[in-house]
Amino acid sequence: MKRTLGILAATIAVCLVIGAGIISFYITDKQTHKFILPKNYTGLIEVIYEQPNSPALKQDGNYIVYEVYSTGKIKTSSKNVTGPMVFYYSETNGQLTKMPSNVPMIHGLGTSSGSFGESSETAVKIPERLTFFVGTKEQWEKHIAP
Repeated sequence: MKRTLGILAATIAVCLVIGAGIISFYITDKQTHKFILPKNYTGLIEVIYEQPNSPALKQDGNYIVYEVYSTGKIKTSSKNVTGPMVFYYSETNGQLTKMPSNVPMIHGLGTSSGSFGESSETAVKIPERLTFFVGTKEQWEKHIAP
């Protein structure tokens, strides 16, 4: 009986430690990707990571800040890291307005990277890219229509 209680107590202790680790993982602050778009921006966004001679993305507390201009293209020396994304429009006075959440405005979100070539010595690396479309579903469908 004592042995069974000891095994049970050890099992409960292990479960508590594992549970605390899992909870800690999910409540740890992950960096959030904060996209600042020109007011009423609609169109494709493309971020190309790890570009030599390009500026690093700015850090603002726990945010990685992406300042998107009218071209929708960003080249950065920074690496891509996982994390949630938030979207803001920049008003003419510099004030930020959170993108409306009642209408889906982000479409076709994806990343790509890779390499090609005969061998690993001659392979050409394709930089990692993040792409997505900002706009209504109708605008997105019009954008991808042939």
